[in-house]
Amino acid sequence: MENNLFKISLLSLLITLATGCADDGDTGQAGPQGTAGQAGADGQDGQDGADGQDGATGTSGNTAVYTVQITNLTYSQTFSGAAVIMHEPGYNTFMEGQSASVALEQLAEGGNPMLIIDEASIQTQFLDAISTGGAIPGRSKGEVSTLVVPELDTDNLRLSIATMLVDTNDAFTGLNAADISNMEVGESKSFMAPSWDSGTEANLETADTMPGPAAGAAGGGGAAAGFDATRDDLFDRVRIHSGATTNANAGDPSMEGLATSVLTEAHRWDNPTSKIIVSRTR
Repeated sequence: MENNLFKISLLSLLITLATGCADDGDTGQAGPQGTAGQAGADGQDGQDGADGQDGATGTSGNTAVYTVQITNLTYSQTFSGAAVIMHEPGYNTFMEGQSASVALEQLAEGGNPMLIIDEASIQTQFLDAISTGGAIPGRSKGEVSTLVVPELDTDNLRLSIATMLVDTNDAFTGLNAADISNMEVGESKSFMAPSWDSGTEANLETADTMPGPAAGAAGGGGAAAGFDATRDDLFDRVRIHSGATTNANAGDPSMEGLATSVLTEAHRWDNPTSKIIVSRTR
């Protein structure tokens, strides 16, 4: 009996000592870090957002709008398409008494306005330009052209126009740097323009030297009778045109007339030959 009590007491003491040792022991070191897991798969692309709304229409506070219309005042001289140019001072499509540019020669001999517009567009004074495109018969009005320039440039604005009288060798009409500064909205200005001789081609008035309908009716005309780079007008200067000679009175030595001319009295003209109206609409 005493042996059993002694064994029980000894066992209780060993348990107590073991428990005390476990509570007072040091924490073990952390184990090594495990290897990284595989990267996750990419997520799906998001849907495109909805289109934004259109912006509001801008106001006209920083631009000025003009219309230009050409009237042919002649009886039977058709005008070619016209070059209409707005610019600042310092640029000129032509100068009286000076040699014509190649661009002006192209228009005055062949009725092509595009080279004048191209020439003007590279100038620092250039603002806007348009070609009227279609021909303007005698005693009729051409289409209305619209040009837009910055509001800041309206206080020193110029208008230049050139169009060929196609039943001639090298006649043209139009404006050279006409002053249209400070026009108010709703205001219009009218200009009367004479005909000019570009001084680049002799005024022979024959079917093989003119591009217009009169030459065509006589079996000539066409592109081959238009621009010719060779200048056979000995004067070679821009000047007021002396008018068509025609074949009228060619048999009367006391009167002016060209027996070889394909032009008739209907092709004569008096100055001015064109009326130009420019209006500010905005």
